Amino acid sequence: MPSDLRPGPDSPPTDELRSAEQSLAVLQQVLHTIADDDMSRQTPCSEYDISQLTEHLLNSITTLGGMVGADYSAREPTDAVEGQIIGAARPTLDAWHRHGLEGNVSLGESEIPAQVAASVLSVEFLVHAWDYAAALGREVKAPDPLVEYVFGLAQRLIQPDQRARGGFAEPVEVPADANPMDQLVAFTGRNPAWRVD
Repeated sequence: MPSDLRPGPDSPPTDELRSAEQSLAVLQQVLHTIADDDMSRQTPCSEYDISQLTEHLLNSITTLGGMVGADYSAREPTDAVEGQIIGAARPTLDAWHRHGLEGNVSLGESEIPAQVAASVLSVEFLVHAWDYAAALGREVKAPDPLVEYVFGLAQRLIQPDQRARGGFAEPVEVPADANPMDQLVAFTGRNPAWRVD
């Protein structure tokens, strides 16, 4: 069998950066549908409407990008949500690709493995894609292998003793045969059955 076979579209990502790229593509599909009059819609995160969730996500993205020296253009708060998020995510991912997954990166006054920090991107992108979609009354279209991969990352990242500090509620129980996206969002403390009023 040839050694240069590449993974197909239904294969899981091969590392944290490919996962982040694929998760961002899923997020962008959702962001593309957000209109100006959607900004005050409540999200499944009780403390965030779409506007506040966008600020939270932008802060997370730029913090993660800052770990690897990402450069950002001046942000236009009047830009569409898609433009704002992609305008931060693209330089962040480009900087991560330049840095790679080896070694450590600074987090405040401490250091963490680069691979761990990079894995946060996938969880942020995919889980918040679900948050945005739920707020809009839509479904997230993400391949199961990607969601399963990100679920594995989330399980390694979100330790029981760090849930509250990381802003995560306790996991929500779902049936054993729940689809991968429901399992992922339930693990992060969200109710997969949440619907916009």
